[in-house]
Amino acid sequence: MLRICLIFLITSAFLNAQDKEILGSGKWTFEFLPKGILLPEEHAKKVQDYHGVAVDSQGRVYVGYYTKKADQDTRSVARFNYNPGQNPPFKFDRFLGDTSWVKARLHGLNVIKTKSGEERVLLVYNTHMVILCDLDGNIDKEMTFKAQHKQFRKASDGHYSPLSAQLGIYDGYATNVLHEMDFNGSLTNKKHGSKGKGLDKTNTAHGVGLDPAGNYVIADRGNKRLVWRKPDFKPLLSKKDPSKHVQLATPGLEVCNVQFKDDYAVLPCLNSRIAFLKKSSDSESGYELDSYFAMPKNLIKQGYDGIHDVNFSIDGKYLIVAVWQRNRKIPPRLFALKKVSEKSK
Repeated sequence: MLRICLIFLITSAFLNAQDKEILGSGKWTFEFLPKGILLPEEHAKKVQDYHGVAVDSQGRVYVGYYTKKADQDTRSVARFNYNPGQNPPFKFDRFLGDTSWVKARLHGLNVIKTKSGEERVLLVYNTHMVILCDLDGNIDKEMTFKAQHKQFRKASDGHYSPLSAQLGIYDGYATNVLHEMDFNGSLTNKKHGSKGKGLDKTNTAHGVGLDPAGNYVIADRGNKRLVWRKPDFKPLLSKKDPSKHVQLATPGLEVCNVQFKDDYAVLPCLNSRIAFLKKSSDSESGYELDSYFAMPKNLIKQGYDGIHDVNFSIDGKYLIVAVWQRNRKIPPRLFALKKVSEKSK
């Protein structure tokens, strides 16, 4: 009997190991966790697209998404607690906001830190709405607001560097103009950039990241590159050629955001790819492409397709991934990837 039990346990362990889907390679090798992070089932059914992933200093994860219909059973931002080592590692905590937050299409989501060190959640909608709230979703405290500005024809994302005077909001799906915004929700009428390929221009400024030096890094999706802006929102100029941005080409990658963690960064790409940057002294930007992997065809067929945003867990052990779905017959996905150490491979 003991021998039979041992054989069963060994066989079960072998089968479970065989069932694991391993993605990537080298130091960027991950175990695919389809249920690593989940909305409550009734809410998940109504999601049309997952759009943003942000992480606060407590390790909590914020997921922004767009629902098919605004009612009492939909929201646009969910918060998850992080429990490393548990299954699942990310557990639903609460929703932020009310149904009025659902009436427009949420696109950009970032956790920012003010000069005083307080954290805020910045939400940018594809319409005219921008929300800055505290970590519980309140908009009735200092440095919080809900504002609408028609200058944002189809906004994409926004961010804030502690070295900046204002928030920066990109009208990235339309004019590609970056607008400076006060912390009370009013516009300053200071604008930067336009649509194109050259200096101070972008073509679908899809996402805005913040590098460790406090510079803004724009995912210039249409031009397949990252471009750098200084904390005053002006282009960071190339020392080799002052007629150009400091930039980093991302050939073959429909890069739509960039999230930094220590000496690395992760790039979500709408063409089913996740890419990584590493520090480099050979690049003016300070970074170079390290590697990338494509989602396997079997997962793409299940909806793990248009990678819209990816972020590191606070300890770097996981990636949280939000998927925008090109094929409307297939539901979008929210999932996690667990980093696989060299020893455990």
